[in-house]
Amino acid sequence: MILSMTGYGTGSAQKDSLTVSTEIRTVNHRFLDLHVRLPREYLFLEGEIQQMIRKALDRGRAEVTVTIQNSAVTPVSLNSSLLKGYLEAAGKLKQELNLQDSLDLKTLLSLPGILQSRESLQPEDAQIVSELLETCVRQALEGVLEMRRNEGLALRTEMARILDLVADSTRNIRRISVDSPGEVLEKLRERLSQLLPEAGIDPQRLAQEAALLADKADISEEIARLESHLEQFRQLVDGEEKAGKRLDFLLQEMHREANTILSKSGNLEISRSAIAVKADIEKLREQVQNVE
Repeated sequence: MILSMTGYGTGSAQKDSLTVSTEIRTVNHRFLDLHVRLPREYLFLEGEIQQMIRKALDRGRAEVTVTIQNSAVTPVSLNSSLLKGYLEAAGKLKQELNLQDSLDLKTLLSLPGILQSRESLQPEDAQIVSELLETCVRQALEGVLEMRRNEGLALRTEMARILDLVADSTRNIRRISVDSPGEVLEKLRERLSQLLPEAGIDPQRLAQEAALLADKADISEEIARLESHLEQFRQLVDGEEKAGKRLDFLLQEMHREANTILSKSGNLEISRSAIAVKADIEKLREQVQNVE
């Protein structure tokens, strides 16, 4: 089925003092572009997250934000050696500059590095975080995929409407092109009658020239290919597989056929229909840019 590349989902899981929360946002992108934000001490989990995302998504820019909180009391230690260094440096400054002020306890404790958190990631904590992360990433992905499916239904409806317009214009081109050889002959006769007296026109030569011109202006193959591309496009839109890249390729081919029809045909109504086809193809391209 058609899936949009726009999605959003969140997930949260908790065990003991550890809480893991995940937020995933996806937007359109030509390929799968992953960006994972993790607390520095948990960066080793990035590969695990990327693997889960790659299994679920094929295209799009995915921004994954992970928050990990530990409500347990964090032990704090005093860096005695660093404190002694500060005191020695302060004593030297006081003696050299003849200063009177002294360092109080509040000032000492506010110095960089004096108080250090002894929080460290224990092996059992790492395992718990990994399990919680898998749970909440799956929850977030479910939300993303649900939104992508809903957006995809809207895209499918709009693309089906535009496809009908392209099909109508293509049928109109085919209907008009049936009379093109006769029109070419008539235009050639009119042009030659303006340049040569009626008696000087060789009917056989006129027919040969008209046949050559009609062959050059023949758009039957382009129409057939355009109709074939339209049918393939419908099948992909209604199918079960992810088809964003193939839809984009088909639009390129449809645009090529419309351009050829426009350049080969001298019929004003065919030209108008071909321009309409090109305009609708551009509308389809805007939709397909957000299809996974």
